[in-house]
Amino acid sequence: MSQQTLLNQIAELTECQLAPIVQDIDQKGIYPEQFMLNLGKIGGYQSVGTVEEGGNGLGLTTQILAIREVGKVCGATAFSVWCQSACGWYLHQSKNETVKSRYLADVLQGKVLAGTGMSNTVKHLAGIEEHNLKAEKVDGGYRVHGVLPWVSNLGDTHIWANTAAVDGGYVMFITGAQRDGVTLNPCPEFCALEGTRTFALKFDNVFVPHEDVLAEPAEFENYIKSIKAGFILLQIGIGAGIIDGCLKEIELANVSNGEVNFYLDNQIDELETRFQAALAKTAKLGDAAWQNQASVLETLQTRLAAAELCLDAAQSAALHAGAKGYLMRSAVQRRVREAMFVAIVTPSIKHLRKEIADLEFIGEFSI
Repeated sequence: MSQQTLLNQIAELTECQLAPIVQDIDQKGIYPEQFMLNLGKIGGYQSVGTVEEGGNGLGLTTQILAIREVGKVCGATAFSVWCQSACGWYLHQSKNETVKSRYLADVLQGKVLAGTGMSNTVKHLAGIEEHNLKAEKVDGGYRVHGVLPWVSNLGDTHIWANTAAVDGGYVMFITGAQRDGVTLNPCPEFCALEGTRTFALKFDNVFVPHEDVLAEPAEFENYIKSIKAGFILLQIGIGAGIIDGCLKEIELANVSNGEVNFYLDNQIDELETRFQAALAKTAKLGDAAWQNQASVLETLQTRLAAAELCLDAAQSAALHAGAKGYLMRSAVQRRVREAMFVAIVTPSIKHLRKEIADLEFIGEFSI
């Protein structure tokens, strides 16, 4: 299957099955489980795996564009698709053939839905917060305990990835809601992204066998480097879809109010120019990350630019729409809340700026 054929099929499925329920997803917190499963059936997650693994081998850039297609209609569901895609990416990058054979094909093909519980880990490794999960090594694997406040795209039959601190290092693994000692607890209500099945997770002496380990402590440093760029770049697909939606709303608003909208900042031509530059950079980095060669600094900078552009596009769309964009049923109003999520989801804008500053500081003293 070619990239364009896949994207066309995703666009068709999204328009037919997702667009009619966007309001319910946004305002009632409906999780579009059947859409997520159907997306898997047409290959919507397969680009982060090789053909031998059960994927299509089209690569990371194609997966970013697949997420973008969903985000054109619904940013919340694009985030859920990112969760699934990220878990597939972790499995693809693992050196443990057993864990790959147990889960990867089913995740790539959407037979098993999956989340990514890596927010705490990514922030911890950047020096932002303490690591919440602890583990001890036991016969056959590890025992894990602790609490994670926000993990998305979960359900009673879903799986997800986590890390736990153990003996001065870290172990990364796959687990699921059906495991003994795992509890999914409801989170406080969000202003958006309610339809993403987000829970607080409690681990009470949960056993993780070696067969479910993505990276043992001795492998962890190299492994986390191998997944970081892809983890971050895939998120740009969420923002890109939201930006597409915002540009569409600006065009619609200008049909009747173009003369007065002319006086607003962030006109559509400027936004489109910035957008195309960000997409081109993302595609270049996505291709490099697929080959494990992406620059971390450039990846962080591009993700930051995408988040800032998403905010600018959403605010511009709201101002272009005027009072109509202030109605709860307005797509513009939803886009503003979705764009804010892109700016605060890990790595958030402040997190990105901290890591960029840290890397630039190191670079200054390594010359």
